[in-house]
Amino acid sequence: MKVLLYNEINPVKIPGFNKLKTYLEADDFRSAEVKKVGDNLYRARLDRSNRLLFSIYRYQGESYALVVECIKQHAYEKSRFLNRGATVDETRIPTLESLDEAVQEPLIYVNPDNPTFNMLDKIISFDQAQTEIYALAPPLIVIGSAGSGKTALTLEKMKEAVGDILYVTRSPYLVHNSRDLYYAANYANDDQQIDFLSFQEYLESIHVPAGREMQFKEFSLWFSRRRAASGLKDAHQLFEEFKGVITGPATDSPWLGREEYLGLGIKQSIFTLEERGRVYDLFTQYLATMNEQGYYDANILSYEYLAKVTPIYDFIVVDEVQDLTNIQMQLILKSLRDPAGFILCGDSNQIVHPNFFSWSKIKSFFYRQEGSTPQADLIRILNTNYRNSPQVTEVANRLLKIKSARFGSIDKESNYLVESNAHNSGEVILLQDEEGMRAELDRKTRHSTRFAVIVMHPEDKAAAGSCFGTPLVFSVQEAKGLEYENIVLYNFTSGEEQRFREITRGVEHDDLQRGLRYGRTRDKSDKSLEIYKFHINALYVAITRAVRNIYLIERTTRQRLFDLLDLRPSREGLQLEKQDSSLDEWRLEAQRLELQGKQEQAENIRSQILKQKSVPWQVLHGEPLAQLHHKAIEENNKKAKITLFEYALVYRDQPRLNALIKSGFSPAKNPEKGRQLLNKKHYLPYDLKHPGAVLRQTDQYGIDFRNIFNQTPLMIASRLGNEALIRELRERGANTELINNAGFNALLIAL
Repeated sequence: MKVLLYNEINPVKIPGFNKLKTYLEADDFRSAEVKKVGDNLYRARLDRSNRLLFSIYRYQGESYALVVECIKQHAYEKSRFLNRGATVDETRIPTLESLDEAVQEPLIYVNPDNPTFNMLDKIISFDQAQTEIYALAPPLIVIGSAGSGKTALTLEKMKEAVGDILYVTRSPYLVHNSRDLYYAANYANDDQQIDFLSFQEYLESIHVPAGREMQFKEFSLWFSRRRAASGLKDAHQLFEEFKGVITGPATDSPWLGREEYLGLGIKQSIFTLEERGRVYDLFTQYLATMNEQGYYDANILSYEYLAKVTPIYDFIVVDEVQDLTNIQMQLILKSLRDPAGFILCGDSNQIVHPNFFSWSKIKSFFYRQEGSTPQADLIRILNTNYRNSPQVTEVANRLLKIKSARFGSIDKESNYLVESNAHNSGEVILLQDEEGMRAELDRKTRHSTRFAVIVMHPEDKAAAGSCFGTPLVFSVQEAKGLEYENIVLYNFTSGEEQRFREITRGVEHDDLQRGLRYGRTRDKSDKSLEIYKFHINALYVAITRAVRNIYLIERTTRQRLFDLLDLRPSREGLQLEKQDSSLDEWRLEAQRLELQGKQEQAENIRSQILKQKSVPWQVLHGEPLAQLHHKAIEENNKKAKITLFEYALVYRDQPRLNALIKSGFSPAKNPEKGRQLLNKKHYLPYDLKHPGAVLRQTDQYGIDFRNIFNQTPLMIASRLGNEALIRELRERGANTELINNAGFNALLIAL
C-alpha cells in the first residue's frame, strides 16, 4: 500500500511517523494497530498517546493510505475529519488484521509522482501541470477548460495566502459553491480573513448602486423599439459592442467618445466603419434611457467607483475572468495592497457574455500596469479534463479545430486542445427530430435529475418545453456553470443553420487532421470570428455541460457541421433505459438551481415534480405590511390590530407598539404576555420534539417557505433554539442566507 500525505501535514513533527509508514506500506495492519473509527477513516498507533488518522482508496489496481491528520493525546473530539465532539473508545474497537478487511473507495486520479494530496470537498491529487502551477508565486493567470481543475487549484492556492483575501467572480452560484468547497472538511485558517463575493456584491461593498443594472433582456426590449429606425439588426452584437468596445476596455474614461470610437481599427469593433455612426447614436440614446429609467451600466459604474475603492486586500482570486471587462478587472485589482497579489483564471472558449474578451487584451492590460510582471511569465495553461467523458471531449476538440481552421486565433492562449482523463465512458448521438423519438426520450427521462435540455436562445425554450416534460430546460447562457450526466441539445444548430453553414465554410476534413494552428485571418476586415463567436462558443459550452452522454436532436441532421464533427444520424434509434430520480433528489436539484439564480427551473421543479404550492396566507413585507399598518392604525380595524401587534412582537418593533398603544390597543402595553400567546399560536410545532408537522409543511410549500411574518422554518427553529430541527432542515438543503424583515439570517437570529 502506498502512503500519501495531506499537504498540510509535516511528517517531521509527527513522532514515530517513519516507522508507522513502513508498517502501512507493508500492509502490516497488526503492527500498525489499525482500527476503523469512522466512514473510511482508520487510526493507526504512533505511540502511547498519539494516533494517525487515514483513509484507504484504490486507483488503477493500487491501494493508497491517505494520511489526513495526527490525533494528539487521544483527542478525537478535536478532529477535523470525525464528527465534532466525537468520542472514540479504542478498547471496544477490534484491530484490523489485514488490508482485505478495509473497504477501499475508488479515486478518480492519483499522480504517482506526487507524495502529497490536497483536499476540498474531496481528495485532490494534482497532475504535473497543476503541481507546477501550485508551486508558483502570484501573479498568475491560469487558463483551463471546464473540468480542468482550475477552480480547485486556485482555491488551494488561496489557502497559502495570509491576511485579507477576496475571491470574486460574476456568478453568485460559483461564489457560493467555491465558499462551500473552501471550508469543506471543517477547514479553518486563523491567518486569513476571506470575502467570497459575486462581482455585483463587490460593487455593493464599495457603494450600493442606485437603480439596477440593465441586463440583456431589458436591452433587447429597448433595442426592439429602435431596430427599424437604426438599420441595425442584431441585439446581441450591439450589446457586445456597448459592453466590450465602447465601455469595457477603456480604463481612463467611462466610455469612448464618438471620434475615438469612429477612429478604432478594423479589428477593434464588430461593426463596419459605415455602421459605427448609427451604433454611437444608439449608444447616446442608451445612456439617456438608463438615466431616465433608473438603470446603470456595470462598466460605467466600475469607472465611477475607481475613485471610491481603497486597497484593502492582500490577495485576490478572480474566477471566470473571461466574463469580466478590463475596467471591471481594474476596479477589482485596485483594491489590492500589493499590485502583484492576484490569480486570474478562466477559459475564453466559454464566453457567452458580451465583452469582446481576448487573452491578448488581458496581457496588454497588465503590460501597461506599473510594476507588473512581464506578460510571458503570467500565463499557465491546464489542458487535462477530469470531468467529461472521452467521447464528449473528442467532439469538443473537433469543434475547437473547426473554430481554429475557419477563424484563426485572436491569441495563442485560446488555442489549445483538451485531453480527457475522466474514467467514465459515454456517447454522442445525433438523432432526427421526430415525434416518436421525442416522445420516447421524454418518457424515459422527464423524471430524472440526470438529464437536462439545452437550447441556443431563451426564446427557444418554449418549443423545447412543449416537447419535453422535464423542468430542466435551459438556454445556453443559463446552462453555463452547470453540469449534468446527460445533455439533450434540442435543435441547437437547426435554428441557426445558415450561421453554422457560414461557420464551417471552407473548412475541410484534412484541416482537422493538422491540429490547431495559431494565426489571424489575412483579411482584417473579416469580422467572422466576432460575429459568429457567440454561436460556436455556445455550442462548445453546451457540449461540455455533459459529463457522460450527449443527444443532439435536430430537424436538419445533414449539416456540414455534423459531417466535420464526424457525427452521423443514428440508425439504431434511442437505446435508453427509463431513469427516474427520487423526490429528495429533485428537492436538492431545485435548491441547487435556486442558488445558481435559475429561479425559473427551480420553480418548475417545485410545481411540476414536487407538487408544491404557494402559501395560502399573505406574507407581511413591503406593500402588504404597509396596508396592514394603515388598516390597523388609520381604519381602527381590530383584526388588523391583532396581526400588527403580533408582527411588532416578532420584530420587537417599538414604534409600531407605540402606535398601537396610542390607538387604544391595550394588549400592546403588556408585550411579554403577548409573546406567550404568540408562541402558542404560531410557533408551537417548532418547539416539539418531533418535527413532523413542520416537515410536512416544507413538503407542501418548500423548504424555505415564508410564514405570515416573512420567516423561513430555519429562521424560526433558530429563534427557538431547536437544534434537532435546525440539523434536519439543513440536511434537506435549507438556505442559510435568506433574511427576514429585519435583515437577519438564521445565524443572526440565533445570536
